[in-house]
Amino acid sequence: MGAITFADEQESGFFGPSSNIAFIGQITHAMATAANADPTRPLPVDARMEGAMMSISRPASPIAGAQSLDHSLSAAVDVYSLPPEADMLHLIRLFFADTGMLFPYVHEGSLLEEFAAAKQNNFTSIRRSWLCLLNMILAFATCVSARPDLPVERNAAESDVFFKRAQALSGKMAYRTANVEIVQYLLLMTQFLQGTQRSAQTWNLHGLTVKAALQLGLHTSSSYTKFTPLEREIRKRTWYGCVVLDRTLSMTFGRPPAIPVEYVQLSLPLDVEFDAINAITGPHMEMLGSPSTVSFYIFTIKLYSILGDVIADQYGQNLGCAPQPSISLMLESVIRLESKLLQWRRDLPLHLKARPWDDSLPESTQNIIFDRLSIILSLRYLNTRILLHRQVLARFLEQINNGDRNSEEGLFLRQFGHGSLQVCLESASEIIAIVHKMGKKPSLLGAWWFSTYYTFNAALAVFSGLLIQANGIAGPMTAGLETEDLRTSLYLAVEALQNLGGGARLVQRCRKYLETLVRVAATTKGGGNAQANWFNILQPGELDSAQMPGFPTAPSRSDTELSPLGLDLGEFLTEDNLEFLTGLMDSSQQVVMEVPIQSY
Repeated sequence: MGAITFADEQESGFFGPSSNIAFIGQITHAMATAANADPTRPLPVDARMEGAMMSISRPASPIAGAQSLDHSLSAAVDVYSLPPEADMLHLIRLFFADTGMLFPYVHEGSLLEEFAAAKQNNFTSIRRSWLCLLNMILAFATCVSARPDLPVERNAAESDVFFKRAQALSGKMAYRTANVEIVQYLLLMTQFLQGTQRSAQTWNLHGLTVKAALQLGLHTSSSYTKFTPLEREIRKRTWYGCVVLDRTLSMTFGRPPAIPVEYVQLSLPLDVEFDAINAITGPHMEMLGSPSTVSFYIFTIKLYSILGDVIADQYGQNLGCAPQPSISLMLESVIRLESKLLQWRRDLPLHLKARPWDDSLPESTQNIIFDRLSIILSLRYLNTRILLHRQVLARFLEQINNGDRNSEEGLFLRQFGHGSLQVCLESASEIIAIVHKMGKKPSLLGAWWFSTYYTFNAALAVFSGLLIQANGIAGPMTAGLETEDLRTSLYLAVEALQNLGGGARLVQRCRKYLETLVRVAATTKGGGNAQANWFNILQPGELDSAQMPGFPTAPSRSDTELSPLGLDLGEFLTEDNLEFLTGLMDSSQQVVMEVPIQSY
């Protein structure tokens, strides 16, 4: 027989209604219509943008004669190597002061006890699952916490050593067996992959995590009876870690949640630190003195329960199959869910209500830890609020494509949807203001990739608001949301991304995209009528620097084509999105696309 040669593998990924990919598709379609772009020119997505498929080419799979995954990875990585004890303990402490505090499902005391026991027998007898978990803890601490002063790419490279060790150690273990350590290890690995933008791996690993959790019965209280109070709490928090991650990935990828709401029946975790659980038991064990950081986790769970409702009601569980609801039904759902969000906000304990970015308030005197938790929780809340009201914003964008803007539905939208549009833009502007203001203290923002996601998503909403205003579809905005205010928010978003991620390629790519949108927005003027063509894409260099102080010249095509090998931007944007804007820029160099702009 002749030798068989395999072609490169093709991975396809669907990014559905709640994803940024879908949102950008709605924006680009409205832009093309407003710019009178060639109607025969294919757009990246359909007008309604129920989802997009993205294909990624991967190197061919190994063929016959190749070693197993277990063996090949182990050969490339010394899986049993660990850092010096002092360095390792330092990284463990950093993890539990950062990621382990935000997602408190790993018990530090148990981990250190296991470490001491392993050290005593010279690491000759140790559970593989525990060693996998330890390596992921070291990976997170190295990537996020150890040296925030170093470039992100360098921290990522150093943390990848621990990631590969964990991956090689686990091999096919997670497919064959399950325990709580394996679920925790898989959770951390999935979260880590989110930061490295490996979307296909992230989604697949999440599915494995959920299956392992269900196999262990983490979802049902009937399986908890034989465990100690501490063990029960660890299992419960681990299950809710799966639920929170599930809602996050459903939102960002635009895919149906893997955990139905009917499966989330457990009572919430206890609002106490792990160490207090064995000291006191009974119904009043939460009535302890000082505020607990676990309250942050509890209110994240509550918020993401509402996020699940938003995905179900506003985005049809990301199935992309249901017919579009009437505007009246949509607004009815928006009002109901907005009420839930406001109640969630009112219920926040005082130590999670700090606003250190707000100059109008006295400087916070509370622990910097709770300042940080308040900021991260505020970003999550505002992002959920944007997602809730974004469908109304999308209906306004559709009006740009709709020839008859005085239809009954269009008039109803302008009359009753205006308030929802304003809430969406207010929330987006506030996210940008927070990230921009706190960019001088990036450690208070949490993991850089989440801050990037929130900022990029908010900037897209702000740009949509400018597009809607310039086409005269919505009525006058309240103070703070007028055209110049929204432009300023866009400028601040680009500046904020310059300070995030320490030069990470993902952040650069998102910033380049936003810079192009800023240049488009710099030529808009609000108040046009329904047929007003709203922008004029300038020749490179035509934009007066006075319009955008501190901004570089217009990006070249090579800038917008920045596409490093292996960088998967699925949660943010696709090549089509960049190509569409680049194409418009190219068109402007041949024939300037001018549209009469009607002023106030």
